[in-house]
Amino acid sequence: MAAQGKTVVDAGGVVIQILATRTFAAATKSDLDTWINTYKVPITALHDPPGVGTRTLDTYKRREYTFLFDCRTMKILERIDGSVTGSGDSSFKQAVPKILALLGK
Repeated sequence: MAAQGKTVVDAGGVVIQILATRTFAAATKSDLDTWINTYKVPITALHDPPGVGTRTLDTYKRREYTFLFDCRTMKILERIDGSVTGSGDSSFKQAVPKILALLGK
């Protein structure tokens, strides 16, 4: 993810990652810091605010989504579902070629 995120950012894209949970509990700032430092995440990463539980996971019902979003029109262009079992490609890995094409790269 780190190299792919950097590639998209270098091409002019924006990548935001949400750490939704830690074993079905709300992620904390400490969990987020550990995630960023362990995986050398070169993109914007955040977690649900304190006090709202696992709102992101509750809303989307699973992990491994990537949304392609057009900042000019404020519209979601596509939702890509990734493998939740680890046996297939992540949603972001599937999205990178599409993002780079949208950016003209």
